Amino acid sequence: MKLSNNYGGWNWSSAHRDQLASVARATPAAMAGYAINVALATIAFRDAIPLSQLALWTICSLALCGYVGIRSLRNRRAVPEIPAGKKAPLRPARNALLFSTLLALPWSILGTAWSGSVGDNEVILIALLVGMAASGSVLLAPIPSAATLYAATILVPLVFKCLFFSPANHLILGALALSYLVFLVGLIASSARIFAERVEAVEKLKETVDALVSAREETERTAMTDGLTGVANRRAFMARLDMLGRSKVQPPEYGVFYIDLDRFKGVNDALGHAAGDAVLRIAASRIATTVREGDLVARLGGDEFAVVAHDIPGRATANALAERLVSVLCEPFFLEGQRIQVSACVGVSIASESDAEGDLLLKQADLAMYAGKSEGRNSHRIFETQMLRSAEERQAVELGLRSAIAKNELELHFQPIRRLLKESITGFECLIRWHHPQRGMLPPAQFLSVADEIGMANEIGGWVIGEACAQAAKWPSDITVGINLSPLQIASDDVAHRVELALRASGLEANRLEIEITESSLLQNDPMTLNQLRRLKELGVSIALDDFGTGFSSLSYLVSFPLDRIKIDRLFVSQLGRSRESDIIVRSISQLAKNLNCTVVAEGIETDEQLQRLRALHVGYGQGYLLGRPLPANEATELLASGKRSTLAQSA
Repeated sequence: MKLSNNYGGWNWSSAHRDQLASVARATPAAMAGYAINVALATIAFRDAIPLSQLALWTICSLALCGYVGIRSLRNRRAVPEIPAGKKAPLRPARNALLFSTLLALPWSILGTAWSGSVGDNEVILIALLVGMAASGSVLLAPIPSAATLYAATILVPLVFKCLFFSPANHLILGALALSYLVFLVGLIASSARIFAERVEAVEKLKETVDALVSAREETERTAMTDGLTGVANRRAFMARLDMLGRSKVQPPEYGVFYIDLDRFKGVNDALGHAAGDAVLRIAASRIATTVREGDLVARLGGDEFAVVAHDIPGRATANALAERLVSVLCEPFFLEGQRIQVSACVGVSIASESDAEGDLLLKQADLAMYAGKSEGRNSHRIFETQMLRSAEERQAVELGLRSAIAKNELELHFQPIRRLLKESITGFECLIRWHHPQRGMLPPAQFLSVADEIGMANEIGGWVIGEACAQAAKWPSDITVGINLSPLQIASDDVAHRVELALRASGLEANRLEIEITESSLLQNDPMTLNQLRRLKELGVSIALDDFGTGFSSLSYLVSFPLDRIKIDRLFVSQLGRSRESDIIVRSISQLAKNLNCTVVAEGIETDEQLQRLRALHVGYGQGYLLGRPLPANEATELLASGKRSTLAQSA
């Protein structure tokens, strides 16, 4: 018979549904067996029961089992699920009870009407009744109420007739039938209890398995996701690259984009790690909304992101996406009302242009990014073969730099700083150079970043301080020397001590030494940094703020920390006469410095027009190629000793 997954309004478990589906599948075969037993009964009792009555019983029995069997075959399909929160219908439960009763009635009638009147076939009659009751109860066991009703419908009338309405010799048959009924009811109850326990165990096992699967999926998601930004992490990124590398699609049409945020360290130093984390989250969101669905965005670590972008057949599409990425990351970040400006460099490797895959493809994108970074901020580059040679050269620089101090390969050059009105030299800014044995004289841009990466910044900085003080001590007493210190060097716990030792060793007066720092050194508000700067001031050393106006444009530190000099970045100087805004900025900085009792130095003066405008804007000091190129120490000393300190032509 057709059995539903819900009975009596109960919401059956999957184990119940499986069992009931099994009953439904067995129903046609059971009805076939039912028909065979009807036929056997008809043959056995053809001489004992009036033919008309036996024929009517046979026809009704076969019609009933035929209807149930055909109905079951027509409805043999998956048991429908009941939507959550909806009460299960009562009709299937009623149908189960109805059909179990109807199927039992022919046998109940056979036993009640003709037991005691079939002569020698009495045993066959009792065997058929008990057999039908037992087989039907076993089949209907998943529905205890239907199984019990089926067995009781067949055997209870027989028991009553044998015990109360038949000759004494039928008492034993009645007692046996009663005992068998009790046995069947107990068996049904026991089966129901065992089945309930099984269902409970299956459900608990299912819950445990579901919990384990959920935990595993969550663990896998966590293991493949960056906890800060929510995008993929390096592991997930490399897994995608490996999968693409194994793909048989030719030619491969995807690209790897390596993204590095410029000036992010300054955000961390100036505003704290919470602000830095917020910038990273916003940056990840911007990248994710810029790429297409199906592309993978990952944070590789720190301020570095990467993208695997599909449908990148060539350079045109790669350049277009790289430009969009640079553009969205250069837009200002606003945190708690504060405007933060960072920039980005993007390196690209295109799979169809390279035999590389996986980690090597990522390395090529990384090399392209560094090549772009060397050209300035807000840039993007696509990998070229020569970039690999540049990387090898960079590695050679790293190896050579470790022994450069011991081999006396480093030297200082000194660029004059002049009073703009009188054009007289008042001091020098020292600039480090590396006399590389194979590559010749290298400017600081080609090796200082490597020094920071390999942890040599403080060692080189200490050497610069000692050499600059020793050289300045040989000059006239009114000439100063300026030394650039990075935020990393300022944040070290011994920079003031190094300066003090260098002053003592050289005999240089402290007021002739000027330490140049960047805005981020003050903006980070690090106790160690501020302590070192205060100690330098206590020694009598001057503090100059370098590249003013290109950082975070916060003026609070100018008031809280007593600076001696402000240096205007060459960017504004180069735009004088071409940009009204630059004129206004330079004039404002000059006025601000005057109010703060600071001197002002304009950097990067290269034309006479710039010099005249700076004079008109009341800028007191300047440096640049027009006023004098950087000179080796001996030439700087000769310039000072020549008595031509006020002649531009001698140094320019």
